[in-house]
Amino acid sequence: MSAGNKKQCIVLLPSGPHYERLFEEILHPVFIERGYVSRRLQPHPQSPIPIDLFVDEIEQTDALFADVSQNVPEIWIAAGCAAALGKPLCLISSSRHTASSLGIQYLPLISYPADALPSDYLHLQHNIAAQLSAPQSTIPAPDPEIHAPFPPSAAASDDLAPYEVMALTIIDHNSSDHGLSPRDLGMEMTVRDSAHLTSHAMNSLKRRSFIERKPVQISYGNEVHFTENLFLTHAGKDWLNHHNRRITAHRSTTRTRDLHLNR
Repeated sequence: MSAGNKKQCIVLLPSGPHYERLFEEILHPVFIERGYVSRRLQPHPQSPIPIDLFVDEIEQTDALFADVSQNVPEIWIAAGCAAALGKPLCLISSSRHTASSLGIQYLPLISYPADALPSDYLHLQHNIAAQLSAPQSTIPAPDPEIHAPFPPSAAASDDLAPYEVMALTIIDHNSSDHGLSPRDLGMEMTVRDSAHLTSHAMNSLKRRSFIERKPVQISYGNEVHFTENLFLTHAGKDWLNHHNRRITAHRSTTRTRDLHLNR
């Protein structure tokens, strides 16, 4: 596989010689094995990366990897951006208090000992490789009655999960001629407490050929940016049209019955 065809992975680690060796000796070989070209984004307190460029970098990558053993604000911003954008995310930590203190229990977090032995690092490599290769379907779906703000008949579809219906409907309602960016989909999913399911929804809908990604050109004043946005396919539109008719018929029948019972 040529470098141009490989997936891109942004890597964020705390500063220091320990993390330099961790990257070179432990992490970098795993990325190569799993077909990723890794690229370090090094946080520098004296010269931080502008937030718009930071988000653009994450939006263009295929996955994000971070060691959250230390409380580095830039790393948490990156993890939050990746989760909101629906990017595959792999986090590791040698701190036993990371998940509980920051409330990230729903994110995939791999623990390893702070005073790790060679066998611990081999185990860490195995877990990272498994996480990078794992399908996003391993993320549990939320309770549709709590998280999905769509009609029960749509959420109870026999061929789409509630969060897939949610993502498909968001793309349908919010797309412009330029489609909908993964970032905007992630933000809308965040409002519905389902940010962690954005990547899984996009992957599943693409596998079903309900959505596709197309390159688009966006102009901001004198600047031109190229990105890949989400678009409904004919199959996705047909699914929505079919199920919207069912939903409309269900609502109409319910209103008629209620009016009859209330007379």
